[in-house]
Formats: sequence, C-alpha cells, structure tokens
Amino acid sequence: MFINILLVSLGGAIGAALRFTITPQIDKLFISNFPYGIFIVNIIGCFFIGLIASLFENKLMLSENLKIFLIVGFLGSLTTFSTFALDNFNFINQKNFYLLFLNLFLTNFLGLFMVLLGIRTIKIFN
Repeated sequence: MFINILLVSLGGAIGAALRFTITPQIDKLFISNFPYGIFIVNIIGCFFIGLIASLFENKLMLSENLKIFLIVGFLGSLTTFSTFALDNFNFINQKNFYLLFLNLFLTNFLGLFMVLLGIRTIKIFN
C-alpha cells in the first residue's frame, strides 16, 4: 500500500506541476475570458487517459504500478476531468445509462451548487 501511495503522490506532483505551468501559458495565447488553458489540458488529458486505459485493457502495458502512477497520479492530478470522462465512457460501454446521466447531472449541477454554497457560506460569516 505504501508504494501505491508513493506512486500516486509522485505522479500527482508531476501532473499538478505540469498543469500549473502549462495552463497559464496557453491562456496567454488567447485574449479571452474563456479558460482555454484548463480546457485544453482537460481535453488532452481525456485523450491520454483513453490511450493509457486501452493499453492496459489490451494487455499492452501490464504493470499495475505504472497504471497507478499514470492514471491515478499523473492524469488524476493533471486533470480530474479525464477520470470523470473515463468513468462516463465506462458507463456507456456497460450500457448503464442511469449511472451515466446520474454522474453527469450530479457532478455538474451539484458541483456548481456546492461552489455557490461555499461562496455564500463565507459571505454570511464575513
């Protein structure tokens, strides 16, 4: 278990540092209020999580440690959106549309609501 935590931590540190450095560089390329940096990082992360998950599924990569490092650590920290997209893709493959729409709805709308609730909570006590 300790090695898994170490792998996730190391991959996560690399992914977070990469997101932290790349996102503002991409944003500088566009004159817009749209968050292009995180959008592009999320989309690229989705591509790579699909690529890596497929490599493991097809037994082209066999090391569970590498999977933990890349998917949970690196991509999980680079963008949690890629994990969200992979979960939803798996629901589609399982033809579990109830869980697909539940996950899409709850994550997006409840997530937005909780951000609003957090902001309002601070305003109440400030």
